[in-house]
Amino acid sequence: MFSLVGCETMKKEERINNAIEKSVFTRVYFASYESVWRAAQLALKYPISVNNMDNGVLETDWVRALEGFSPPGSGKIPSSGIRYKIALNMVKGRSQGRESVRVTLRKNLERQRDFFSDPEQMLTDSLEENVILYRIERELIIQDALRKVGD
Repeated sequence: MFSLVGCETMKKEERINNAIEKSVFTRVYFASYESVWRAAQLALKYPISVNNMDNGVLETDWVRALEGFSPPGSGKIPSSGIRYKIALNMVKGRSQGRESVRVTLRKNLERQRDFFSDPEQMLTDSLEENVILYRIERELIIQDALRKVGD
């Protein structure tokens, strides 16, 4: 009986790990690398731990779920043991003959049940990731509009 429980637990952990690996969000923006970088910095409203424009890496510090993003209309208070880190990777290139930047976003979400246990990886609902990518797009639109007004 214990071997069946162990196998089932392992399968569940493998399924969660596979789902976490696949939960990467990517979007291509048709703008200069510097503009997308600036828009990403403005879209992330958290303390930044890695800000390396040369390598295209922008990463937040660990954020407690209580201090972070909460979905609109959700009255549910998140557990105090949940924390997450958001990492963005940016690669400049050309797409459809235009300058473009591919932004890849990953949210590392974990829960620590108590002081003695190891943190366990959790699946994200993907709402915050989509909101951040949307904010980057909106910041680019605002930058473009301001540039046109200034000209």
